[in-house]
Amino acid sequence: MLAVAAAFVVAVFTAFDLVVGTAEMARRHDDLRRRFIRLEAKIRTDEHPDHKNVLAWDAARLEIEIDEPPTYIALDLLCANELAIATERDGLVDLTWWQHVTAHWIRWENLTEKLAQLAR
Repeated sequence: MLAVAAAFVVAVFTAFDLVVGTAEMARRHDDLRRRFIRLEAKIRTDEHPDHKNVLAWDAARLEIEIDEPPTYIALDLLCANELAIATERDGLVDLTWWQHVTAHWIRWENLTEKLAQLAR
């Protein structure tokens, strides 16, 4: 009976991994991280950057960001709230308990305006 239960648990987690694609997400994350680090290395090696270099670096950053997955907006807002608390700043964004719980799995596109307000 224990073996059947263990097999069931393994099958559920394997199916979840196939649906969500955690291995693919990990590869994408690693690729993006490496590309950003390469760009940072280029920036740090130039002791006297000119306007042309800055524009080129900005374009390279945007090229990397093209391959980024969409933002989990509620998660960004939770991070902004944590930063505001840590730095003792005003401007906490109210999120429902449901948005807190699902911030890692649902993109919450309806919160885009709240995120834009933080950028101002």
